[in-house]
Amino acid sequence: MKRIGSNLRPPEQKPHRNLRNIIRYTDAEPPRNDYPSRIISPPTPQECCRDENREIVGNIREIDGFKFCYKICSVCGHAVRYFYPAVKTNDQAVREYRAWKRYMTQ
Repeated sequence: MKRIGSNLRPPEQKPHRNLRNIIRYTDAEPPRNDYPSRIISPPTPQECCRDENREIVGNIREIDGFKFCYKICSVCGHAVRYFYPAVKTNDQAVREYRAWKRYMTQ
């Protein structure tokens, strides 16, 4: 999923953030939840990986107006970093992009 506004800012205005992913996808180890340091997950989702089977792990975090959390399938252990839809933001580049998109769809 591509973040809205990630390519709109010039390089000198891009925030310096740590988006280190704590999920490690591997078949060599069994699924394990060591949140907040690491989550071991199977590399591919199974048929059981639906929204009703996924549990939120830890707290909802926010980076540059984008909220996300980690979700783990309670059946097989497959983990994902889930980004919530951006509803409101204080970022000028994102606001301009949304205004432009609204103009283009009219």
